[in-house]
Amino acid sequence: MRHSLVINKFNAVLRPLAPIAIFSGVDGIVGYDVVIRDRDVCVVDYNALPAEVIMRLGEAKDPREYVNILWNYRAVLPCKFTSVNNIGRLPPQTRVKLPQEHLVPGSSLKGYVRTAILYHILTSRALGSDILRRLIDLSAEELKYVATPLERYAFKHGRLRAQGGEVDTLQNLYVSDPLMMESVKLSFDWLSVFERGVLIRGSPRPIAQVPGIVVSGGVLKYDISVFKAEPEFVAREAVSETLKSVLKKLTEITELDLVGALRRFGCDLLDYELDVVKEFSVLEEYRELLKSFRSRYCGSSREVCVIARLGFMTGHMTKTVDLYLKKFHPEVYEDVKKYISSKIRRVWDEATIKLVGSPLNPEKLLGLGWCELCIEKSR
Repeated sequence: MRHSLVINKFNAVLRPLAPIAIFSGVDGIVGYDVVIRDRDVCVVDYNALPAEVIMRLGEAKDPREYVNILWNYRAVLPCKFTSVNNIGRLPPQTRVKLPQEHLVPGSSLKGYVRTAILYHILTSRALGSDILRRLIDLSAEELKYVATPLERYAFKHGRLRAQGGEVDTLQNLYVSDPLMMESVKLSFDWLSVFERGVLIRGSPRPIAQVPGIVVSGGVLKYDISVFKAEPEFVAREAVSETLKSVLKKLTEITELDLVGALRRFGCDLLDYELDVVKEFSVLEEYRELLKSFRSRYCGSSREVCVIARLGFMTGHMTKTVDLYLKKFHPEVYEDVKKYISSKIRRVWDEATIKLVGSPLNPEKLLGLGWCELCIEKSR
C-alpha cells in the first residue's frame, strides 16, 4: 500500500477575554516558591538564583529562615513568572496554584477542539433518545467512562483484526504548544466556588477558594496541522474494504468546517452561561460582558474568530457531552444525572458557579476561561 500524505496547516491565535486558569499540578508555597512583593508576585526560579542568595540560603540553620532571606532579596530574585497582584499579602505557607510552563498548552487547546468537534458531530446527526441511551454506559465503574461508547461512535474505528485496537479521527490532528507569546499578562487572583442559592440572595461568600496565577491578557500563537492519508489499495478486496473504512474515519477531520464547529459550540456554551447568570443581580457586569461576546462572535458565520472557553473551573458543560445532552436530550441528561449522583452520593448538577476575583468586590467577579480563538488556513 502506497501513501501520499497531505498536510493542512492552520494558524491559531488565542486572546484571553477573561482569566484562564491552567495549572501545572504543583502548588507553590508563599514565602518559598512565591514571593509577594509590593507591586507584583514572583514565582522564584531557583535554577537562576544569584550566588549571594544561594550562599545565604545555604547558611540558614532552619528552612523557616528562607522566607526572610528571599524577602530581603526580593528586588533581585529571578522569576519564572511575574504576575500582577490582585489579592494583596498572604501568610507564609499559603498554597498557590501555579501556571503551566506554556501557560495555555497545546494539549488543552486540542482537548477543547475535540469536545467542540464531538458536539458538531452529534448535533449534525439525528440521533434518537433510544439510540443515544445505548451509547451512554450507565453501568461504568468509573465515571470518566460513561460517555466512552458515544465517543467511540463519533471518533473511532476498529483496526484490522491482526493489528487490534482502534484508530481515532483526531489522531491526525496536531496542536502545537504556543510558538509565540506576546504581551502576556498574568494575574494573582482568587478562584472561588459559590453556591448558586447564596449568590441569588446577594451574599457572595464562597464555599471554597484558592489563590492562583492566571493568564489575563496577551496573545498566544499556535500551529494546527491536519494529516490526511490517501492510500492506493492493492490488498484483497475484504481487507481493502476494512482499510477504506479505517482511512475514511481518519480523514473525516479534513472535511470538517473546523471554524464552524468551534463557533457553534462556543456560542451554545455562551448561551448556557447567560442562562445561568441571569438570576444573579450581583453578576450584572459579568452578564453584560457575556452579552457583548455574543454580539461580537455569534453573528456572522464568515468570521475566522470564535468565542471559546477552556481551562480550570469552566464546568463540565465545557469539557464533556453534557451540553449536548441537556440541550437536545434532556431526558437522557436526567438519567445521567441520577446515575452520577448515585455514584458520588450527592446531587450532581450545576449547583455551584465558579468565578474569579475578590468576593469583597462581587460586581467584578467573572467566569473563567473565555477567550477569542482565530483560526486561518496557512498560505
